Amino acid sequence: MNPSLDSLHRSSDVSTRRFRLPAWSIPLLIVSGFALLFFALFRDRILPAQEVEVAMVLATPSESAASASGTPVQEPPTDGPMAFQASGWIEPDPLPMKATALVDGVIDTVHVLEGQSVEQGQLLATLIDADFQLALRSAQQSLRMREAELSAHHESIQAAGLDITAAKAEREAAEALVDEMRDRFERYERLSPGAIAEAEIVAAKSAFLRAEATAGAASAAVGQAESEVKRLEARVPVFESAVEAAKVELEMADLALARTRILAPSAGRVLRLIAAPGQKKRLAMDDADSATVAVLFDPHHLQVRVDVPLADAAGLQIGQQVRIRCSLAPDTILHGEVTRITGEADVQRNTLQAKVSIDDPSDQLRPEMLCRVEFLEAIRRGEATTTTGSLSAWVPEGALVGDSVWVCDPESRRVRSRTVRSGKETRDGYVRIQEGIRPGEWVVLAPHQLNPEQRVQPTLIQP
Repeated sequence: MNPSLDSLHRSSDVSTRRFRLPAWSIPLLIVSGFALLFFALFRDRILPAQEVEVAMVLATPSESAASASGTPVQEPPTDGPMAFQASGWIEPDPLPMKATALVDGVIDTVHVLEGQSVEQGQLLATLIDADFQLALRSAQQSLRMREAELSAHHESIQAAGLDITAAKAEREAAEALVDEMRDRFERYERLSPGAIAEAEIVAAKSAFLRAEATAGAASAAVGQAESEVKRLEARVPVFESAVEAAKVELEMADLALARTRILAPSAGRVLRLIAAPGQKKRLAMDDADSATVAVLFDPHHLQVRVDVPLADAAGLQIGQQVRIRCSLAPDTILHGEVTRITGEADVQRNTLQAKVSIDDPSDQLRPEMLCRVEFLEAIRRGEATTTTGSLSAWVPEGALVGDSVWVCDPESRRVRSRTVRSGKETRDGYVRIQEGIRPGEWVVLAPHQLNPEQRVQPTLIQP
């Protein structure tokens, strides 16, 4: 045998076995992966949660507020210590102003930019007005035509009046002829027989009858001319109404042309510019800003939209003084007061929204800037600056585990341990907490073998 071929020859005794996965293992791995993913996503619903009893942290007025007695001195309140604080966003007070295109059209030119200050009546943008100018010219021509028709109608009435005069003159002439023909015929009849020829008597009678017929026709012509004048006079209001309608159409066309110039409704600053050359503006659209050109705000009238946690909302009231700190100028403190409290709380965020007006806002402030609002306690002059109007938190004694409590989040239903500083005062099974917890939170009663972030099934126990 050839040596080169022998070197390539494999002995049948030495066999190499390759490891291969069974065919059924691939579907098994896929099913196992989906099972692990399903368990990771829905383990909270699959695994049972520990049932616990929870109670809400109660709030009562502090000792200084509850012990106040006697007739208070009616003096103006001054700024006291901070009661609570919350985040907010600056917005126009009371609402932003929209400059709207009142006719459908296409933007031709934009004359302002975002952030620019504008005066009332200043031109913001213009629409393409070629078709509006043609409509105005058409309305002007229509008015001229209607006025000409009215003038011609009045001329027709005057002409009909002249026809009446002519018809009356013809009637008088016809009546005179009748009298003449009657007199002639009667004189012929009074003559003795044979004095004149019979033919002349017959001719006189025929002339008399023709004169009577002519007089009757003349009288009818007078009545017809008078009726024509009355008919023409009755149509005068129709032509006058047509003239008034043409005037209204002209005013509408003039107004539509004027509305191609979008003006600032009031003085302020451009908050958002919603216009560009070539952009369509339509009034009858579902989009609320389909006809809006710009949104303006008054930089001298700003307010803060504050989301106050429900736990602190009990200390919120109209006219409450606040301090406002903005990250734009952290060293500057602005002052204001609560002007409005919304009528509905946010169940998702567990907050109550309030509006806080800003006294003498800075020109650098812009809507939607984040700021921090410190709500102050109102105190009277001559009184000590203590915790007047503040709230005290109370938790059940069974919720305390040394110097900590287990707090349950009502949304995620998970518990966390929190260190608190309790006081010595107790009341009806509740212990006063000086710091570490806020009113409205849920605390777990008699906690046993709980772990941080453990999911539980809470049952709220009413006090």
